[in-house]
Amino acid sequence: MGDAAALPGIGWESIGLSFASLGAVCLIAWGALRLLAGRGVGKASGAIRVVARCPLEPRRSVYVVEAAGRSFLIGVGDGPMAVLAELDGDKLPRPEPGTPVRFADVLAKVLRRERPAVPPPAETTTEPT
Repeated sequence: MGDAAALPGIGWESIGLSFASLGAVCLIAWGALRLLAGRGVGKASGAIRVVARCPLEPRRSVYVVEAAGRSFLIGVGDGPMAVLAELDGDKLPRPEPGTPVRFADVLAKVLRRERPAVPPPAETTTEPT
């Protein structure tokens, strides 16, 4: 109990070391993601392609999936996936080829999003009778 001086305290050095370690881990993770994305890891390949996704609730979504030249609307939730409908693939909007969506663009769009304007309360006027 007399060796209280041997225990390290929480000071600026340990806080700085913690932030430096966190920064190094983030840098390594970013580099690994960039390297793997360039090699096609995580990208769709083959005959199946997810065209669109629409989250309905935290655990429920609908997907438009293209397979073998046909398009399907698929519901995903707590239970098994379910094919809700077969869609006409010619009527689906197509993204422009060669324009990948970048995270920076999505983030900028979200940050620019304005809250919907709240209409002013209706004025009540009393007319003399």
